[in-house]
Amino acid sequence: MLPDLLVAVPAYREMWAAVWAAAGDLPAAVTAAYKLETALSGWSGESDATITVLIARAWLTLCQRTDWQGTTELLITTALRCRAARHRPEADTVRTARNAHAAWHLLREEDPQAAADLAVPLADMLAILGEDDRRNDVLAREQIPVASTV
Repeated sequence: MLPDLLVAVPAYREMWAAVWAAAGDLPAAVTAAYKLETALSGWSGESDATITVLIARAWLTLCQRTDWQGTTELLITTALRCRAARHRPEADTVRTARNAHAAWHLLREEDPQAAADLAVPLADMLAILGEDDRRNDVLAREQIPVASTV
């Protein structure tokens, strides 16, 4: 179910429709989602509508399957913002965190140094969300002592 703000305000409803109309052109869809997220954030802060659009932008970015560093960073940020906003359903937050972990693995294959740079922020986010197995995977792969995070 869409947040009221995305349904009730014609300009936002049109912008939301434009995001999905552009979905065949992922870069355009990501740009449209970013513009809507920015507009919503300016109007209503970290509202449910803003977080919903952020999640959509993160998912569309992940679907591009490019720029694993930027994608991983966005997914980490998205999961933390979802958590801070107490976004419902919580499954969105967990799925975003798990996608961040998966994207990080792809980044690790492509650019080990960039993955190492994101290991602690990723591990911290996973710890905050109770994703201990994934957190331990990151710490073990990067040989980071457990005490040096969160």
